[in-house]
Amino acid sequence: MNVGSAGKTNWWATGSGRNPGITRWQPLSVRQGGSLFGSNQAGSSQAARNSVVQLRETSEALTRALNTIRGIGNTNSPMQANRPVSDNTDALAIRSFNSSRLRGSGAADFSVEIVQLAQAQRHDGTALNSSARATEAGFTAGAHHIAINVGDRQFDIHFNVSATDTNRDVQQRIANAINNRSDIAVTASVNTDATAGTSALVLQSSQTGISANTAAGQPNFTVSSVTGNAVDITGVEAITEQAQNAQFRVNRGFTGALQTSRSNEVDLGFGIMAELRETGTVEVEMGRDIIAQQNAFRHMVNTFNDLVRAANDAGRGSALASELGGIVRSFSSRLERIGISLNSEGRMQIDEARMAAAAESGELERFANRDGFNFMSRLTRASEGVSRNPAAFVEQEAAMGAGGFDPANFMNSGVNFTPMQSASMARFMNLGILFESLF
Repeated sequence: MNVGSAGKTNWWATGSGRNPGITRWQPLSVRQGGSLFGSNQAGSSQAARNSVVQLRETSEALTRALNTIRGIGNTNSPMQANRPVSDNTDALAIRSFNSSRLRGSGAADFSVEIVQLAQAQRHDGTALNSSARATEAGFTAGAHHIAINVGDRQFDIHFNVSATDTNRDVQQRIANAINNRSDIAVTASVNTDATAGTSALVLQSSQTGISANTAAGQPNFTVSSVTGNAVDITGVEAITEQAQNAQFRVNRGFTGALQTSRSNEVDLGFGIMAELRETGTVEVEMGRDIIAQQNAFRHMVNTFNDLVRAANDAGRGSALASELGGIVRSFSSRLERIGISLNSEGRMQIDEARMAAAAESGELERFANRDGFNFMSRLTRASEGVSRNPAAFVEQEAAMGAGGFDPANFMNSGVNFTPMQSASMARFMNLGILFESLF
């Protein structure tokens, strides 16, 4: 396409003022770095390529999110998923479950009898006047040595008591000395009663249950004074709560065997993990997985917002952002019933309380299966259109260089093309951006 007559510009050979980066045409196969539209504009061309990639990735992510909710190409749609549900979460809470193991009659409709909870060994000390002098309360001034025995190991705690220390000072010093030892399976704290003006040192096992290293009938740990009288004065020698393991039965049509656990986090079988909270009997049945349903809609909202953000960043994509926002506004009343609305920036936002209520009532599931069919279909068509041709939504000035691709200005810049040539050139520019995004 050489138009070499006087006053005409050979765009391919010399480069024009509108396209200063173009000095000669090169096929993709011999292109070295840089942009097909000129190495001098590599920065802006790279931005265009990035925009094309972002639009494709975010639109495809939105399509996948919508298909997941609609159950397209996904046999495990969260709208049809089940989860184990406790009928008394104050006594037993389901912590996690493995959906692939929820098979067979034993995975559903069973009861859990909680006989006792696991608890840590605890020593509640004597409440002392917080602000009184420690020596007046009976602490001996000078060096103190406390021994904490855990199994067959002894851990030594050293500290000093001065004449100016208060009871609260000494209690906190002991607690700090114990907690600074990471190798002791014992923790310490100081409980303060501001109304009574008292404080008490408290020691307890760092974990619930009977230690594996503890002999039958023996405590997890003991505490005694080697030097000084701190244990006697603080009153932490006596055990106020014995360590014990959790005991429970899982009854699946028959009375299950008594099970024990050092922790209140227990395995109920079939991949179901639960936390025991109170004694008593709790029914567990299979119900709708409303958490997975909410997460699916949250993911849709996030991917929608990512696509809007990518559209605005792409320049021409502001029209796309308007189109997406228009779809949401067309179904605003239905979306608001499930806790989704459009903010002033054209992005979706979630009312978590309303969405949780919609999931609980089944309205979220009805939206996915019926009420939201047209909304999700239109949004899917829009996102699929972007993924098929993301370059159409990229500001071509970024791809073409500082002069941009403005057909009116470009065709008046000294380049003579026939109408057919002009149309072909415009198509070539659009294809060029797409090719750039692929290489």
